Amino acid sequence: MTNPNSEGGDDPRLPTLTAWRQRLIDAGLVSKTTFKEAHLRMVLRSGRTAADQIRAMLPGSASQHADELAGILADLSAGGNRQDRTEPMASSGQHRMGEGGEGEVVDGDRTAMISVGLPAATGPVPGPAVRPMAFDVTARDFAPTRATAQRGREYAATVDRTGGADRRISWPPLLPPPGPGETVVVYRLVSADDAAPYSPDRAHLIAATGGTAAIDPQATAAAVRHYQVWANIGPDLATALAAQPVLHAAAVAVSPPTEVSVGDDNGHVIGRWTVAPSVAAVFVYRIPAEDAGRDGPQYRILADSDNRNGCVDATATRGSRYTYRLRAAANVDGVTRLSDPVDIDVAVSAVLSPVTDLTASVGLDGDSFDLAWTEPPGGHVIVFRTQNAPGDNAAHAELPEVALEQAGLGDEQRLRRPVSTTPGPNAAAARSVMTGVSWPAEWSRAYFTPVTVLAGRALLGKTVSVVRTGVIRDVELVEYCNKKVLTFDWPDGAAMVVVHIAPKGHDPRTGLTGKSFEISLEDYEKYGGMHLIDQLPATGCSLHLSPVAFTGGRRVTGAVRSIEYNGLLRLWYAVRVVTDEVGIPSHATIAVRSEWDLPNSPAFVLIHNPSRLPLSIQDGQPIDVAPVDSSGRISDHPAKELRWSALTTHGTGELWAANLRGMAGFVRLFVNSPSPARLRTIALLDPAVDTLRIPGPTA
Repeated sequence: MTNPNSEGGDDPRLPTLTAWRQRLIDAGLVSKTTFKEAHLRMVLRSGRTAADQIRAMLPGSASQHADELAGILADLSAGGNRQDRTEPMASSGQHRMGEGGEGEVVDGDRTAMISVGLPAATGPVPGPAVRPMAFDVTARDFAPTRATAQRGREYAATVDRTGGADRRISWPPLLPPPGPGETVVVYRLVSADDAAPYSPDRAHLIAATGGTAAIDPQATAAAVRHYQVWANIGPDLATALAAQPVLHAAAVAVSPPTEVSVGDDNGHVIGRWTVAPSVAAVFVYRIPAEDAGRDGPQYRILADSDNRNGCVDATATRGSRYTYRLRAAANVDGVTRLSDPVDIDVAVSAVLSPVTDLTASVGLDGDSFDLAWTEPPGGHVIVFRTQNAPGDNAAHAELPEVALEQAGLGDEQRLRRPVSTTPGPNAAAARSVMTGVSWPAEWSRAYFTPVTVLAGRALLGKTVSVVRTGVIRDVELVEYCNKKVLTFDWPDGAAMVVVHIAPKGHDPRTGLTGKSFEISLEDYEKYGGMHLIDQLPATGCSLHLSPVAFTGGRRVTGAVRSIEYNGLLRLWYAVRVVTDEVGIPSHATIAVRSEWDLPNSPAFVLIHNPSRLPLSIQDGQPIDVAPVDSSGRISDHPAKELRWSALTTHGTGELWAANLRGMAGFVRLFVNSPSPARLRTIALLDPAVDTLRIPGPTA
């Protein structure tokens, strides 16, 4: 009896289980990456044989086959009780065979050489002696199969290509029923194209053998060939041939593509092949040379096409080597089955293409560059930074890579910063980006040259130059009631300055788009700054200033400087002086409207000056004020400060009243805030001066 605590490597049952696992993989029922041989070893080490126990030990889809695995273990255990240790053991799971070996079929007379014997079972328990036997019989020696032929436990057979059109079909042994005496097991391997046969008599006989493998040499034009293994069992050959067969194992083989031609055509890989009419698709895999020997869906390409007649791969990297793997796919009982692979090695031609769209922009700090370009179809790109431009004939020049230094592009000029990839605009090709390239000290101009390198050759692309501008300093925005004036120190070397308007708190590193204004040095000096009349949002915004220079007909943008505009809330107020029945001022009502609706308001005070219009909040005395309800009555105690519950654009509704008894002169409303920054964001606009006058003898 096998030791369940062993590691499984010496367990004689392991080869049979491994072959069973491989048949599941070939049939597409499990994945070799999820159902591993280690799981089988674990089951053997555990000593568990119940299906529920085994199911808990298997991963994913493999757990669905726990019942079958339990049955195989039970069969192997039962067979072990019948093995004769005095006889030489065959390889695990196979019959001992006579000199005839595997069966050989002659199609003309459907005659098969049959070698029969007792299958070698696992386990060292003694049993009756078995003498290998070999007989010459014909297919007609088998008794006709009745419609009620037994279909016992059906195992998965394995189909392997041996070269050319030959296929080797193997299957696990059928353990004979327990009992004394010899047992003869005769396997009939049959095939049928397109549909599975329902009887061995209605199928093509490939071999009749006592072994567990046979060769199918017959080519097929069909998409699918079905294989079945029927077993005849008896105490002797005659009885076995007369017995009804049992369907023991089955397999399906999809025919691979034929007449395959795959090769390079100027950077495109073009494939042509032929498949059977009922093939649904051809799966195409492109495996890099460095991944040779690997397999998996990650290498599949052109999955949106059926590729039944061929394919064109335009995305292979120039100058690279690949293995193109082809598998025909066919639908078998609602399941997609794949053929054996057909592999073709292809070297994609290497053609140098220059970089013609290199861009260089000054970083936000003004001391670095950001470079971007579109990668060519083959090779890799290196970029050189030089103080002087390469020769006039350097662009698009091809030379050996070792000769770059002679063209003024030495190793010390090569940029070695990391390169990342960003999506191109409007679904264009992706762009390679190199950020943070430093600006050498004392350089006023820099040249950047991209070079495509492939297989020891170098091709120079289009050189771009960048001019260094000065830095914008001392930015200030002066607020007037009807305009704003933006002033700054004009940057050296700049032909103009561009001002971008962005939302509050905008980070210019995320991009500068939207509304912008330009001003030249001439206009800046003429007007004393940039005048912005009704251009800035009242709620505030960010202003981003960047110097612009021109070189080679291109705009070059310098370092960005930013300033925040907090906005300006415009308020209008009205004062109506009310007199009593004898014409003496008794009180005044105050109303306020806003440029936009606000849920609250700042605090205000009404200042009285007996001789002139108050010039500031300190230029006079605050007057007692109180809110007025809808009926015109005072609704609260008088105070020196007033505050509206809400500011509206219409300014109607809420009123405040000020006590003017015994007063003459002028009144004026002021925002009452200790914060100068807060006061700079509010513009309180006076009404006509006559409305602020309090008539009286001293006025």
